[in-house]
Amino acid sequence: MDYYPIPKSQEDLGADSYIIPLPAQVFSSGSTNEIRMHKLGELRWLYVEALPSSVWPLMKDFMSSIDEGLAFDDPNKGILESKIINKGQYKTKLQMKIEHGIRQASSEIFLSHLALDEEDTWTKVSQEENIEDQVLRSALDFLSEAPSTGGTSLVALNLNVGQKAVLKQSEEGMNFIEMNLEFPRAWAAIDRALKEALITVKDLDRSKGVFFISFSQESEAGFMKRVFTRGNKTSNYNFRINIERVEDNLCRVTVTSDSKENAILERDLLSEINQSLS
Repeated sequence: MDYYPIPKSQEDLGADSYIIPLPAQVFSSGSTNEIRMHKLGELRWLYVEALPSSVWPLMKDFMSSIDEGLAFDDPNKGILESKIINKGQYKTKLQMKIEHGIRQASSEIFLSHLALDEEDTWTKVSQEENIEDQVLRSALDFLSEAPSTGGTSLVALNLNVGQKAVLKQSEEGMNFIEMNLEFPRAWAAIDRALKEALITVKDLDRSKGVFFISFSQESEAGFMKRVFTRGNKTSNYNFRINIERVEDNLCRVTVTSDSKENAILERDLLSEINQSLS
């Protein structure tokens, strides 16, 4: 990867020196092989600290093992579907979707219980009648019992592309996290990341997509403890974390402070949040 591009012409150089942009930061997932279930409203999914190409064969085995059985799989799209389940007068099926997670080298597993309507269209079964929670919990148990050193599916390698959160820098030098998520999930993910990083939120405004963070020299844990041990003279720091909805499934996260001298700390805080995302 070309981290330090050299200007193509003397005009672009402009002087004897030029600013080298900071390279994008990449964080690996944890080494705990963690598996857990997440819930946001009616949406449920499994988070797995493993690449999708490693999760794919395990979930294919799982779908084959359940009573409904496996009827269709598409490793290019990460989709697994069960055989038809007759539920009263309706025909239903389970559809599993495996995607790259927010964190580097992680996966997210979604499950939908679909019913065939009168127009021959597959639509989600109501929350009261679907079996998504039950089957996802079974998948969680299945993954928990699977060997931690599983194989990798070569046909599903393309699923490893598409990390949902990337720390970037604009041409103007502004640092931000680009999140390929809708706003509710982006907000929940940042909230969870702050708690994981032991960063206390002093105030927030979800309607405006803002978290307010304040640190003092008395901070005992987490990110700011490391900042103060570097010998920083300032005793108090105030930051504002902004989540901006760019498109329906795209958000941008930025950090600003009450002092222009805190530019490096703003990036450090953004990096800490990015590292804690899951």
